[in-house]
Amino acid sequence: MLAPAAWQPWRLGAFFAAYYATAGVLAPYFPLYLEARGLTAAEIGIVMALAQGLRVVGPTAWGWLADHTSHRVAILRFTTLAACATFAPMLLPGGFGFVFVVMLFYQLFLTGQVPVAEAIAAMHLRGDSQAAARYGRLRAFGSLGFILLVLCTGPLLDRMGLAPTPYLVLALLVVTFVSTCVVRDAPAGEGHHQPISVRARMRESRVRWFFASVLLMIFAHSALYTYLSIYLAQIGYSKTEIGVLWVLGVVIEIVLFYSQGRLFKRFDLLRLVELSLIVAVVRFFLIAELAQVALVLILAQLMHSVTFAVHHSASVLTIQRWFPGRAAARGQALYTSIGYGVGGTLGSLVAAWLWSEVSPSAAFLSSSAAAVVGWWAVRRARKCDLAPDTVGANRAQK
Repeated sequence: MLAPAAWQPWRLGAFFAAYYATAGVLAPYFPLYLEARGLTAAEIGIVMALAQGLRVVGPTAWGWLADHTSHRVAILRFTTLAACATFAPMLLPGGFGFVFVVMLFYQLFLTGQVPVAEAIAAMHLRGDSQAAARYGRLRAFGSLGFILLVLCTGPLLDRMGLAPTPYLVLALLVVTFVSTCVVRDAPAGEGHHQPISVRARMRESRVRWFFASVLLMIFAHSALYTYLSIYLAQIGYSKTEIGVLWVLGVVIEIVLFYSQGRLFKRFDLLRLVELSLIVAVVRFFLIAELAQVALVLILAQLMHSVTFAVHHSASVLTIQRWFPGRAAARGQALYTSIGYGVGGTLGSLVAAWLWSEVSPSAAFLSSSAAAVVGWWAVRRARKCDLAPDTVGANRAQK
């Protein structure tokens, strides 16, 4: 096993910074760009649902390939380069059908990147007693990249309009590929872990309930990722203000990522997942009903540090515990496929229907309801994880 000091986190951190810098343009501004391009709200919802839908199968396929070949870095480089090539046609004119096809191929390669990168991180951090703290600081690179691009892009688009959006995204995709050239993998091997059967692990009640809660949490966030910018623009916020509101939660998120070591030592991982879902219930209700009140919206956005940062870190570390060694990439891929794939797709489609047929606020109220059910599911997961037979199995793995 590599000693914790033997790897250089800035190498993988550079990838996370570039990847989430691209997300800093896509998440807040790409729906606005698609609207300016002539797509309807329903068509935008379908495009965003497509991005989530490909995560049902894409991460699992890339994760299986990474675990069985141990060529994680090579796969990371290939998928980032292919993402550049497949997004490039977005610079050309075309309607909904054209955008749909371009995003279909682009998202196919995008879906493999984070699970493989998370698996590389897991291999470096396996057996490290400071894994939570080190992982949080690593992921903070991504948050910093996201903030930088959100803050810079909002004023740029206010002055120049939305036309430069795809050019900026393509440039950042190239930077993401370049960043993978400095990534280094950890040696392959099971270490002190026994080989894990992924299918057998997925038959465990605690694992099934946990993934159900993940699905519902990402379902809850789908309306936010698809429609928040359009929703706030309709209320009267400028693009710069929308960008600042997106950034607020990420600023606190960085603080949490850097300080989470103490938090995660003090509290059980699944209890932290429970907390994040409770906060999500409140957050999405506030957005649905009181987004026009700036102070309330600011509070709701600050809650992103819990609904995303706490939930994501606790989930990733739980998966690292349950899917160690050569199962690492498949474990992270299941997190992406079930959560962002199934949950994200269903959430985007439900949000699109509610937005068009009921009201924009109804889409966010459905997010709050999903978080309630997700909280119940993770309580079941935690109860199963604390059952005597499960505790004994956990000790045997250690």
